[in-house]
Amino acid sequence: MIRPLPVCLAISLALSPSALAGQERGDPLRVMAARFEVARENAVHLLAPRAYGEALDRFDEAFRRSGGDRAATEFRDALDEAGRRLEVAERIAQDARAQFEEALAARAQAQSAEAADRASEAWGRAEAELEQAGRRFEREDFDDAAGRAERAAVLYARAARSGWRDLFLGGAIQARAAAMTAGASERAPVAFAEGEALLASGEADIEMNRTAEGPARAGEAAAAAFRRAHRIAALFDSVRRREVPVERLVDEHEADLARLAEAADLTPRRNDTGETTTRIATEISRIRAENERLRAELASERARASDLEARTTTLEGRLAEFERRFTGARDELLAVREREARLREVQGLFTPSEGEVLLSGGQLVLRLFGLTFESGRAEIGEALYPLLTKVQRVITTFPGATLRIEGHTDGQGGAQGNQALSQRRAIAVREHILSRVPIPSSRVEAVGLGEERPIASNESEEGRARNRRIEIVLTLPDG
Repeated sequence: MIRPLPVCLAISLALSPSALAGQERGDPLRVMAARFEVARENAVHLLAPRAYGEALDRFDEAFRRSGGDRAATEFRDALDEAGRRLEVAERIAQDARAQFEEALAARAQAQSAEAADRASEAWGRAEAELEQAGRRFEREDFDDAAGRAERAAVLYARAARSGWRDLFLGGAIQARAAAMTAGASERAPVAFAEGEALLASGEADIEMNRTAEGPARAGEAAAAAFRRAHRIAALFDSVRRREVPVERLVDEHEADLARLAEAADLTPRRNDTGETTTRIATEISRIRAENERLRAELASERARASDLEARTTTLEGRLAEFERRFTGARDELLAVREREARLREVQGLFTPSEGEVLLSGGQLVLRLFGLTFESGRAEIGEALYPLLTKVQRVITTFPGATLRIEGHTDGQGGAQGNQALSQRRAIAVREHILSRVPIPSSRVEAVGLGEERPIASNESEEGRARNRRIEIVLTLPDG
């Protein structure tokens, strides 16, 4: 026997979902009520009835102990214990689902057939049988549990069929009873037999578990046939009792034909209803054919509209791509122009005697002839500060660039000594720049190349002067 809900839970479950959700955060009792509601929706009360009942008892006890003070220790303890026992019930139910899979599937189908309302007695028997199966499962009597679950599945299937029968065929069954009372089986046998056949077809669909559309269509058609049989029987009875003269029926029939003919823009022939009927039928056929032609044209126009929409979507996609590419090209062009403007500014800083500015790929090379040192020395004199100030301006013009400071010598003297001297000079320039420009030291490299890379002949003093130089190579960031 399925136990009734405690008053506290019944009140909570009777609230609308929005009302319940709106109070859950601040009210632990309602939070627990929502958990019990979810558990019932998942059939925990049937799959683990004993554990679920114990959880309900603790919940009811918490409700009774609250006494308006929901911060009381006794209330909290009882509510926590209800939650723990509900978790136990949920775990048992989860284990039972695999064994009761067929019964649960049948129960879901019965729910979709509204069996709880439309076949309440059959539904109640199925629920009670599944609850007994759950109790056997809790006792680990798995064989008996499986047998009861099989019987529950059969009972749910019967409840589902009863629910479908009432849902789809209930109107037809009521119309049949009314037609029978009016004597339609004898006075309108053709219409009544049509209703019987349609009703039987719907019954067969339900018995074969075909409940998609067939029973609903059969039920509607059967109800219409039975109502027609009822009208015919009632009319027959009225004529028999001379409440309605036959002549009146003929007049009404001809009047109906006249209205139909007028609607079809035809002139009815009063003494030839057969021809009038034929002409109306012909006009209806013509109208139907015209409707079919119009539907075909509409379908064609819709196809064209769909094709145009697809082409429009494609063109919009291409336009978006062109816009993206245009925006990228424009931004790239603006970046190039900006870089060129900065390069022109940099090139205008140095006189020919001070140095020259070269651009090679993504690198800017400052070839400094005016950055000179005393023979064999690597100290930077104050006379070089103005030139180095210009170098600092170049570096700050291209933030993010990495620097490689190269020291070069002429071909006089030993190669090893020239390399060491050029290294010291490159380091001196690096330290000077780092002391005056806010740039991480990791982005500034100093190397001495000695006499390895001459740019002029070492046979003349002029050539040797050009070879004695400092080159600062800036690797520019992308963009």
